[in-house]
Amino acid sequence: MKIILKLFSLSLSLLIVILNFADCSNAIGNVDWVLLKENKDGKEWLDRGSIKQLRNGEITVLTKFFKNPTDSNDDGELSLYVMRINCDDKKFKDTSINGIPQLNSKWQTSENDELIDIAIENSCSEFFN
Repeated sequence: MKIILKLFSLSLSLLIVILNFADCSNAIGNVDWVLLKENKDGKEWLDRGSIKQLRNGEITVLTKFFKNPTDSNDDGELSLYVMRINCDDKKFKDTSINGIPQLNSKWQTSENDELIDIAIENSCSEFFN
């Protein structure tokens, strides 16, 4: 009986500690999405709160892209990207797509994709201004 009482007491203490930090863990999910641009291809958002400085003029940022439907049977596609951006060179690489790490991603230019260009431009100006 004493063992059950001790286990119950320990469980209750652990539950109190976990619930005490519940607000902190809830804040992890808060994002500050800003719609950057919408065109025929889709929509591009930026999470302002996710911008972090790395080194050598590089930052990392969370973006969201909605690809417009291509036909009436298509609902469109929403994708989340963690981008690493070199603000000096205006190059980027996707380090995560929909939560899946992209371990072998290479630096690339936007190839005049206006949604990527606007994401790079806004991310760099948001952080360095």
